[in-house]
Amino acid sequence: MSAARWRAFAAAGLALVVLIAAWIARAAEGSRALAECDGALRRKDVVEAIVFARAAAEAKCPFCSAPELGYARLYSIAKDAETRGDDVTAIAAWRAVRAAALGTALFDATPARRERADVEIARLGHRIDAASAAAGNMASPAASEERLRAAQAAHDVPNGMAFVLVAIGGIAFLVSAIRFAIGRATKVPDLVGALAGAAVAACGVLLF
Repeated sequence: MSAARWRAFAAAGLALVVLIAAWIARAAEGSRALAECDGALRRKDVVEAIVFARAAAEAKCPFCSAPELGYARLYSIAKDAETRGDDVTAIAAWRAVRAAALGTALFDATPARRERADVEIARLGHRIDAASAAAGNMASPAASEERLRAAQAAHDVPNGMAFVLVAIGGIAFLVSAIRFAIGRATKVPDLVGALAGAAVAACGVLLF
């Protein structure tokens, strides 16, 4: 095998290592966030628990269980808080659900979790405003559920595609590098594809 092909295979192997390393880092991040969340709940520090549960929910990667468990923690925190009459904490938990759903949305700007969070935030916010008005305080301008939900829907979806960039770029680099090495297709386009894939993967790594 020529030196050029060896270099191409070595580069493809490096791309694969980058993908695996990114996956391991993402999975470890989610597990660590879950552990921190559970520790905060044991300490009765609900605010910190919400922060770490959101981090776990945002740790999306193939075959990772942390995101689902993170959302489950947030649902539980919201339910428990509302049961205790702590609507402020319940809203904070639902806002974390919404933020995590937005932060990991790739192609759907209104995923089911976000829609559910919008409904719950609007409901609880309306109840807080109604209680404030009943107590003689001035209600906020967003005192109706309809206006609250409209305001939430107007927020832009943030870019949460770091892991996807790494995956897509790594795969593109891997395929192009192998094709370049075995001479299955025109050399220049495959070389350009490999370089472009590496650049995309590098951008994804920088966004982690």
